[in-house]
Amino acid sequence: MLLVTISEKGQIAIPVSLRRQYGLEKGDRLSVEEIDGSIVLRPLPRHPLLALKGKLRSAGGERLTDLLLKERAADREREYR
Repeated sequence: MLLVTISEKGQIAIPVSLRRQYGLEKGDRLSVEEIDGSIVLRPLPRHPLLALKGKLRSAGGERLTDLLLKERAADREREYR
């Protein structure tokens, strides 16, 4: 059992051993529930697309967002002809 203290602002610090065990990082969100007289914290999953941020590239090495923006610009140009 680990003991924590509630701060003046109602905050608690999750011990580093638990943060490491559950892969918790700054900005992660937790659900807080009361179940049978106990307070239960559960980590919420991170958005799966955020984990891919900056990792996807096209076959030519160009960023996919740049390719999409070029494609949309070409679509707009075709619409106004």
